[in-house]
Parts: sequence; C-alpha cells; structure tokens
Amino acid sequence: MGKINYMKPKAKFKFNNGNGALLCSKCSVIIKTGRDYTKEEKEAAYGDGYLEPQYCNKCKDELQKS
Repeated sequence: MGKINYMKPKAKFKFNNGNGALLCSKCSVIIKTGRDYTKEEKEAAYGDGYLEPQYCNKCKDELQKS
C-alpha cells in the first residue's frame, strides 16, 4: 500500500504584479501587504520558510468560540 502524505496547514499568500499579500487562511481577506512583512513572513512567502495559518480578527474570534 502507498504512503499517504498529509500537508501541514500553512499561511496563504497572494502576489499581484510583484506585490505580495498575506491572506486570512479561512476567508482570504488581506491581513497584511508585502511591505509590512516580518522576516519570517517574507521567507514563507517566497518558499524559504514555514508560517502557521494566519487569521483575520473576525475568523480568530469564530475559531476561539468553537
């Protein structure tokens, strides 16, 4: 039988004309633009690191309630 690989959830990024944006991992609203990235966020955006899923305030509140 084959091995099953599970993907670890990670932050979502979007690029538009070279401008990056960090998106909410649940609803995809823009949380932060590329010019405001931390070093860790910048590395994850370009595939050189890992960043846990990120959530907007609304989705954070919903996740904490459940």
